[in-house]
Amino acid sequence: MAQAIPLAMSPILTRLYTPDDFGVLAIYMSLAAVLTVFVSLKYDLAIIIPEKDSDAANTTVLAIVIATLISIVIFFLVFGFNDRIAFLLTDDKEIQPELARWLYFIPFSVFLMGLFNALSFWFNRKVAYKKMAVSKVSNSFGNVGGQLAMGAAKLTPQGLLFGFVAGRLVSVMYLIAAFLKNRDIAFSGVSKEGIKGILKRYKRFPLFTMPAEAINVISNQIPVIIIGKFFGGGALGNYALMERILSAPISLLGRSVLDVFKQKASEDFIRNGECRSIFVKTFKTLALLAMVPTLALFFLSPIVFSIVFGEEWQMAGEFAQILSVLFFFRFVSSPLSYMFNIAEKQHLDMIWQIGLLIATTISFYIGIQKNDLKLALIYFTGLYSIMYTINLYLAYEFSKGDTASN
Repeated sequence: MAQAIPLAMSPILTRLYTPDDFGVLAIYMSLAAVLTVFVSLKYDLAIIIPEKDSDAANTTVLAIVIATLISIVIFFLVFGFNDRIAFLLTDDKEIQPELARWLYFIPFSVFLMGLFNALSFWFNRKVAYKKMAVSKVSNSFGNVGGQLAMGAAKLTPQGLLFGFVAGRLVSVMYLIAAFLKNRDIAFSGVSKEGIKGILKRYKRFPLFTMPAEAINVISNQIPVIIIGKFFGGGALGNYALMERILSAPISLLGRSVLDVFKQKASEDFIRNGECRSIFVKTFKTLALLAMVPTLALFFLSPIVFSIVFGEEWQMAGEFAQILSVLFFFRFVSSPLSYMFNIAEKQHLDMIWQIGLLIATTISFYIGIQKNDLKLALIYFTGLYSIMYTINLYLAYEFSKGDTASN
């Protein structure tokens, strides 16, 4: 439901806001996504690991304290270099002033994400899935509700930012209320000594996990940053809509498939030393699910996007047509790439992530040199598809067990 609400409301939002409006929001969200990687130094991921709840409580407090401190640092950077940051992010003179105003909300957005992640992992540890689900749905309602209301009142493009921040604020407030209502006794044992121990005990998260995730997030955000910088807010708004629509199946179906594959493959791998059967079965299922939508996108997306979202969004359909093959490989590969974790080959995954970053950089460098965004997206699709094919091949080899044992 949390994923479906924004998707269902997209045809209305695209008639209330322009591609330039969505372009500014895309840059804002991209910057927030990159900074969020660093906000808790990834100590939030360690909350579910400790055997004792008291250690997990110390980890939760540590993650929130670090998020607060880093958000304060970001606050001073934004207020000191606001105009310069806006200039670095886009050359579009029409959206630069608006983006500069929006940047003042970045520290608050990053802090909310740090708080949301820490509380979500605590509730995950306590198997409070209902609270986690409600927080995500409330985020979607707050986000879309704010954007629709502000858009109807002609308060554009500010309405997009208002909805984005309001949604996250509502979800965090819900988690805080739920936490305070049933505050765990484990938090009575939080201490400076305990936090210092956690800081040292889980130091591998900021040293290794954070850089790997940063590479992944930067790879995903490079297209947004480069399109906004060199090709203008309108082109970026169309790209952002296309990304939003095409990523929905990966979020909706891919996560469900991942949950099943993760459990079954891990079980088989531990018991038999291999999980080739479930890997092949999952691969075939994903490929069949993705085949028809990919063909439909390739042949029909420009027409469909114009009808569903409005004529000024035809460019988004053209982008979807180019990237349809890439999203086929991403849809199939995303759940199966968990095989790297099962086989304990995370170091190879990090190398692959670096390759992905290089492929992205090369693709858009060519596009910038030729001043041709569609050419950049063609290279982007080709190189990414190759990288996802390599990922699938390695994951398949790991599933056989012989490679994993080497």
